Amino acid sequence: MALGACIWLIYTADHLWDAYRLNQPAHTVRHRFHQNHFRSMLVIFCLTALLGLAILFYLPRSVIQSGLFLLGGVVIYFLIFQLANLHQFIPKELSAALLYSLGIFLPVFAQVEYWQLHHTLFFGQYFFLALANLAIFSYYEYDSDRLDKTSSLATQYSASVAQSVAKLSLLSAMILLGVALLFFSPQSSDYFAQLIFMLMISVLAMVLFFSDLFRHKESYRWVADGVFLLPIIYLLFA
Repeated sequence: MALGACIWLIYTADHLWDAYRLNQPAHTVRHRFHQNHFRSMLVIFCLTALLGLAILFYLPRSVIQSGLFLLGGVVIYFLIFQLANLHQFIPKELSAALLYSLGIFLPVFAQVEYWQLHHTLFFGQYFFLALANLAIFSYYEYDSDRLDKTSSLATQYSASVAQSVAKLSLLSAMILLGVALLFFSPQSSDYFAQLIFMLMISVLAMVLFFSDLFRHKESYRWVADGVFLLPIIYLLFA
């Protein structure tokens, strides 16, 4: 619940800010939704933030301490980015994928006694999947982001660069998948987790290579974001 609330707050804050700064109707559905329901979403945002604060009392102390450390790093990072204007050189998709992956694995960092190889493999796979996800969105939304003057990988470089980054990210995730399948025993739960990663990579690849199919009603967003719900299979059957 804490992780879900945190991620939703980050994404919603980004969308609300984009909706607030636009002087014309947004060209993307999600930004237009946040424009039309700005006050309602702001109220829900505040309530969710309060819920997130309440959940903190149920988390292990080590997770909270690590979270505060990560929060400090994130604040410093964004201040440096804003003051030094580094987003012109480092696309936000790269930093967002890294911060998302660090947030996902923060409880692991905080609670494991020894960092092991499978932790590194899982972290790398999540990072490349998150980067592929964001690069795919940038590729799909090049036209609307350009009209709204929104900074993205595609608008900073080109739609073809965003597509190439997505391909390279999926390829990197596949390479780590191959290494993991060689390393883990077929009877282990880690091996089962790799099969789920394989499914996640396959779905993202479908979204990337069949853009004509997934452009309809922004279905690419539902599918590409829904990929990160697939690990529920692990919780149910591993």
